[in-house]
Amino acid sequence: MLAENDHDLHIFVVSDFTGETAHSVSLAAARQFPDKRIKFTRHRYIKDPSMAEAVCLEAKEAGAVMVCTLVERKIREAFRKEAFLKGVELVDIFGPLMDAFSSHLGVEPLEEPGLMHQMDEAYFKRVKAIEFSITCDDGSNPHLLEEADLVILGVSRTCKTPLSMYLANKGYKVGNIPLVPELSPPDELFRLSEGKVIGLVIEPSALIQIRRERLQMLGLDPAKASYAQRDRVEKELASAKMLMKRVGAKVFDVTGRAIEETAQEILDLLK
Repeated sequence: MLAENDHDLHIFVVSDFTGETAHSVSLAAARQFPDKRIKFTRHRYIKDPSMAEAVCLEAKEAGAVMVCTLVERKIREAFRKEAFLKGVELVDIFGPLMDAFSSHLGVEPLEEPGLMHQMDEAYFKRVKAIEFSITCDDGSNPHLLEEADLVILGVSRTCKTPLSMYLANKGYKVGNIPLVPELSPPDELFRLSEGKVIGLVIEPSALIQIRRERLQMLGLDPAKASYAQRDRVEKELASAKMLMKRVGAKVFDVTGRAIEETAQEILDLLK
């Protein structure tokens, strides 16, 4: 039989932070009862044991089940006590888990609310950084460069994109611009602060080898392409170095280096 407000079960989500964890767990369980109407009410940011009495009384009057994620022991105990006294069913998600972990580890938990939310924020920061770096890859969308944490400059095949993606996975929004002597870089580049701009250089012989291998992979003859000829490569690198100096870029030599090595040097620079 449905209650007056047209639901079969009322769940009180009780949390010392946003209640997202308790709500997600409750919702996952509720999916197992697809034919039933389940209502959720959140009581968030519970910071004091004295709040237990009023919340439990409200739960009793609503005929609700309480689902709690409370990391502080004294608050959990206050809610368990009040729920028992008022005959309210309470499901404590964190308490048994933390007690078991504490017993096995031999240490007490931090009892700091919101740590999972902090991890979520870091995750979403990485996602946004990756999306930005894809959007601003290979000179695309230069109007967004002002929003970048870093902008990487370099001639073709100096690992601009892999390095950008690596840094994006660390949470940095990175744009990259390919440098070609015959093409002017976007005007936005010259409006960036010097600390944002990274230049990648490489020994000509190493770049020639990389480009030759790339052409062969594409089924092309390296001997017939100026792209992999020494005079062309040296011209590109000389032009790139001049531009990097002009915009005050911090220059890194990537010759024979793994992406992780260069990335770590850049990260050290940012600290």
